Amino acid sequence: MKIIKINVQNYRLLKDFSLELKNDLSLIVGKNNCGKTSVLSVLEKIFNKSSSNTLTWEDISLNHRREIYEKVKLVSNISEKDWEPILGINLQIWIQYSEMDSYQNIQTLMMDLNPDNNFIILEFTYIIPIQKLSDLNFQVSEFIDDFAKFESFMKKNMSKFFEIRIYSLGYDPVTQKLTEEKSDLLEMKDIHKVIKVRGISASREVSNKENNHSLSKTSNRYYKLNNGDNIDNAANNLLQSAIIEADETLTKAYSGDGEDRGIFTSIFERIKGFGGNDSEVELAIHSSLSERDILSNNTTLYYRHDDSLLPETYNGLGYLNLYGMIFGIETLMADIKNEPADINLVYIEEPESHTHPQLQYIFIKNIKGLLKEHDDSLKTDENTSGIQTLITTHSSHIVSDCNFDDLIYFKRDNGEVISKAFNSLKEEYGDDKLGYKFVKQYLTLNSSELFFADKVICIEGDTERILLPTMMQKVDVANPINQDSITMPLLSQNISIIETGAYSHVFRKLFEFLGIKVLIITDIDSTKEEEITDKNGGVRTVNKSCAPKEGTHISNNSILDFFGKDSLKSDTKTQFELVTEKQKYEKYIGNFRIAYQIPEDGKDYQPASFEDAFISLNKQFIIDQKAGLIEYKALKNFDDREIEDFYKFARDKVNKKSAFASSLLYFEDEENTWKVPNYISEGLLWLREQ
Repeated sequence: MKIIKINVQNYRLLKDFSLELKNDLSLIVGKNNCGKTSVLSVLEKIFNKSSSNTLTWEDISLNHRREIYEKVKLVSNISEKDWEPILGINLQIWIQYSEMDSYQNIQTLMMDLNPDNNFIILEFTYIIPIQKLSDLNFQVSEFIDDFAKFESFMKKNMSKFFEIRIYSLGYDPVTQKLTEEKSDLLEMKDIHKVIKVRGISASREVSNKENNHSLSKTSNRYYKLNNGDNIDNAANNLLQSAIIEADETLTKAYSGDGEDRGIFTSIFERIKGFGGNDSEVELAIHSSLSERDILSNNTTLYYRHDDSLLPETYNGLGYLNLYGMIFGIETLMADIKNEPADINLVYIEEPESHTHPQLQYIFIKNIKGLLKEHDDSLKTDENTSGIQTLITTHSSHIVSDCNFDDLIYFKRDNGEVISKAFNSLKEEYGDDKLGYKFVKQYLTLNSSELFFADKVICIEGDTERILLPTMMQKVDVANPINQDSITMPLLSQNISIIETGAYSHVFRKLFEFLGIKVLIITDIDSTKEEEITDKNGGVRTVNKSCAPKEGTHISNNSILDFFGKDSLKSDTKTQFELVTEKQKYEKYIGNFRIAYQIPEDGKDYQPASFEDAFISLNKQFIIDQKAGLIEYKALKNFDDREIEDFYKFARDKVNKKSAFASSLLYFEDEENTWKVPNYISEGLLWLREQ
């Protein structure tokens, strides 16, 4: 028995939201403020409602609050027979079961006995029922035309008018849609037999202040919940023996033993005096320790460092967080084993808090094994289906080392949150199985940042990677942002940079899946057709690299894919001419913009590569820094006249591209500075404004 889907309406950013869960672990990733916490929060507030953990007016989506207001205004203008409940928040839990599952707890939730229907759909509606509409309308009547005052009233009085109502909904397995059937009202106590939600939130009680002992408290709670059941027998026996011995010693210290006086002996003597000479009162205080009380009030967690013991608060926050999570998970599992439900939904929010990358790797590598161990243990009880786990994160380190089949991506789209399972990307690639495999393998640590980026720049290689941050800064300085503009400088934006070479088109479906803005910086790669003769005397035509002035075609697949090969055909112009004549507005399509070498303003020269473009624009800088560039092996020795043929110079005199790029940064100063090639500047300005 598993939860296969969660639907949410009108809760914070979750206006009309659907999340399909994995059978065991669902790893939810996405940028900040994309609804990850909201999913966990709505589950907590509905399943584990308490005085301090309940739905509030602010939990309702902004637009829907206005809709509720408009509906309340209408109440006094329509007949009472036409009144309908007003919906606040709606949560649906879709459960799938099999013949192997126990029907004991779910039979009251089943809507039919159709053997083909193995779904239970539970609906939790937070509504203003009809019988409370009149009272609400009366209480807000004096300010019903003022939405701000209505909101202020609802913030304070929402719980008086809204109620949670729980139903089981009808489902047609043929159409795979809900029917209009609905059960009688259900009680939460019956729901808790089927589903329980427990979790570890991001606001964990972890601190390294000296007066904080959160881990000690957690360890105490762990022992209490286990009732000794999961504690090693020998260790438990040792504890019991120690308690008996301690009881005897403490009793002697409290009450004395005839020979030695105890702490309370003088008080007992005074009490006896009040009873008179004939009093037979004999008082004594005996120690009655229990292992629970000892652990709750008399233990402190230490950690060993060399030959010394240090208190928990002396550890770093990262380790405290990791230890706290493990204690928390073990405590949750003990709680589940004490009172299991058919489905036990466990969540862990942002496990990366305070932890460095190595600890994040350790966590994701080991958490599945730990959860499986507990899941297997739970499944020995025939009335439980084990655990399902939700983990939310915005750590690229965790994502890069996870199983991508567990991954669910959250993103905002037109003000609403949507979720997508990563393996649905496989369908997007369709028959291009190699493309999907390549992208999946490419998502290493650096490129896993894509899941959390707002924008991405695809670059050719080391040269652009080394120089791009400086070029972004130069573009901002050369193009100041208007003081009233909300646009941020490039280096202040959430931009990820990845090396894709001339194969950014392979990533296109991934970028569309992520819904991010993309700037592709690539080389135009001019070629010309040549006839070659093979060893058998056969003649064939091939495209060979050449200077742009000789170019008729391009070999760059990113450019060909961006514009489409069919659109780059003409009876009067070459493919190379069609590409070089593209205007600015033709170089962006939707969220994508491509940038390749173009002539500098007021010049006719067409470069073929970054080095070609840079040298043609910064010829004087190269000459001025000639000695240093040669010494640092960025350039081979050259005569100043050789630089006039920019294409040949870039091809023959650049010694090593990464050394060339690094040297441009090293030798730049206030008197000798260089400019950003036009094609990169244009692309970066487009990206800055998106």
